[in-house]
Amino acid sequence: MKGSKDAQRIARQLLKATVENGEVNGGTVKTVLRKLATDKPRGYLGVISAYAHLVRLELEKSHAVIESASPLGGTLEASVVADLKGKYGEQITSEFKNNPELLGGMRVRVGSDVWDGSVRNRLERLREKIG
Repeated sequence: MKGSKDAQRIARQLLKATVENGEVNGGTVKTVLRKLATDKPRGYLGVISAYAHLVRLELEKSHAVIESASPLGGTLEASVVADLKGKYGEQITSEFKNNPELLGGMRVRVGSDVWDGSVRNRLERLREKIG
């Protein structure tokens, strides 16, 4: 158990060194992983695993996945991206996906934040209230 806690602590310290101006520095990630793989300090596999997990979570914070039942169109997509940049900063990237199962509306996910304004979600909430 202690090794796992140490790996987590070291991974958090490495992540702090990896993030510059709110963004993950890919070069630093490669350098850190290469150094760990070469030097192989005690518990290095746990550190690599924890570090990779933290880097993935950090990258997800700056990437938005926008799902809609049908294509949004250029002006609406630009408006959504502008709103997200206002909330999360200019570094945010976006990915638009069509998901007919939503029936209408859209769902936006940025890291662990989710906004679900889909018709499907509204119907499911209504069903829970009724039944």
